[in-house]
Amino acid sequence: MNILSRLRQIAIVGSVESLGVVLGGIAGLLIVNVLPKDQYAAYTFLLACMTLVLGVTDLGLSHCCLPVVGQRSREVPWVVGACHQVFRKRWLLLGLGLMIVGPYWFYTSREHGWFGGGYFLGSVLMLFVVLLALREHYGNTVLVILGHISTLNRIGFTTNIVRISFVAVVLLLPITSWSMAGIVAATAAASFVAVTLYRRAFRSHEIADFRLDAADVKRVDAQVIQIAKPLVLPAIFFQVQGVITVFLVSLLGTSNMLAEVGAFGRLAMVLLVVDRITGTLLFPVLARSPEGPALASTVVRVHGLYLLAMALMELSAIMLPQYWIILLGRQYQSMAPYVWIVFLAAMLNNASNLAFRTLTVRGATSKQGYGVGFILAVQVLYLWVFGVADLRAALGFNLATAMAHASYQYLLLTLRLPEWRRQVPADGSTGQVSGADGDR
Repeated sequence: MNILSRLRQIAIVGSVESLGVVLGGIAGLLIVNVLPKDQYAAYTFLLACMTLVLGVTDLGLSHCCLPVVGQRSREVPWVVGACHQVFRKRWLLLGLGLMIVGPYWFYTSREHGWFGGGYFLGSVLMLFVVLLALREHYGNTVLVILGHISTLNRIGFTTNIVRISFVAVVLLLPITSWSMAGIVAATAAASFVAVTLYRRAFRSHEIADFRLDAADVKRVDAQVIQIAKPLVLPAIFFQVQGVITVFLVSLLGTSNMLAEVGAFGRLAMVLLVVDRITGTLLFPVLARSPEGPALASTVVRVHGLYLLAMALMELSAIMLPQYWIILLGRQYQSMAPYVWIVFLAAMLNNASNLAFRTLTVRGATSKQGYGVGFILAVQVLYLWVFGVADLRAALGFNLATAMAHASYQYLLLTLRLPEWRRQVPADGSTGQVSGADGDR
């Protein structure tokens, strides 16, 4: 693919993803502005529970599809079969996720007195979203690997329209104790539409349901274990880290603080545009690229541009926080001094995720476990010194965690680059990426 074709593809995906983020951002900001703080706090908590349940189904498995498929990304039966084998394990882990999150959901709901009919319905609908999300992730992964970008764009656009339409209807009605459940129903409706569209896309692209034979199952399972095994402990840890601020505030803080933490998360949604472009276009290319100077150069350029874009966004949060806070409404006007903290933490989290995924799509999953001890030490030190008694302290905890995570991931990436730069691809390469190193 020449440079003009690549720029055109980036422009198309970027514009669609930007529109999707804009629509999602509008929906989110409508919710923040209209829902009372107590209902938005409950909504934030349910979202955190959903995130953690899906995280437990992962345990490093979501990073296995691209390196397992490797350079065989044009072989449809292989792509479908390999992805199905990986996602089969995620479905088996779903029960474990529910067993872990269920008791915490019950305890926190009781502590905050959230056991009304609207909250219970919202919880059931959020469980429905979890079941649909795994099917969405499977469909998205297969289409990304096969390169059906225009189809993904159409599906994303349609589901965003469905969600914002449902949200608008709910918020135009009188606000009652059932409004939060209506917001969750909007997400469930969008997920249902997405799953339906993915099934239709599979039929239109003649992507048949394919299962690997016994020999291939054994080989794929061996590669999955090699790639995912070093990620199990870090995956558990980092999935918890993704919602740790919400969980700490839900346990130690008030519903008002929980709503403010959730509202701030909406401001960082603009950073999702770059994340989705890299997830759709960059990582499949990195997964099938041979080792050598070109690979290392691509990685360096992408990360340099990414960090520059994030730095410009952080500068706007430092210099113009009052304009960002307008988006959240009058309920959150007092939070303007903390906008820069939220943006910096989000920027570092996204950058560390980019570095992490750059490593994992090449199968370079070793040494991730050591980062757990480092980040835990930073968190314990922060809690010992500052605690999480107020919003500023809670946001500072999130920032300290993000700084530790980003530092460690970029250390690993920096150490890996010389190896990628000097290696030469072996002849007769199979589907497995030669960078896979398991427990090495």
